[in-house]
Amino acid sequence: MVGLLLLKHIYNLSDVAIVDRWIENPYWQYFSGENVFQTQKPFNPTEFIHFRKRIGKEGVEKLLKVSIQLYWQRGSGKKKC
Repeated sequence: MVGLLLLKHIYNLSDVAIVDRWIENPYWQYFSGENVFQTQKPFNPTEFIHFRKRIGKEGVEKLLKVSIQLYWQRGSGKKKC
C-alpha cells in the first residue's frame, strides 16, 4: 500500500484512479513489490482512507521524505557522465 500511496502523490491521482492504473502498469506493480503481473486490484480504493487516517499527514510526508533519502543514498540519484 505504501508504494501505491507514493505513486498517488507523485502523479496526483485519486484513490480510484491509482488502483485502476496500477492494474494496467507492470512498472507500478514492480515498484510496489509485485514480482508477477497482477490482473486484479490489490485492494479496495476506500482502504486508502483508513491507511491515511492511521498514519496521518505527518506519516505520509515522512514516507515521501524517507523514499527520497533512500533514492539518493543508494546512488540512484547520481548524475551519469
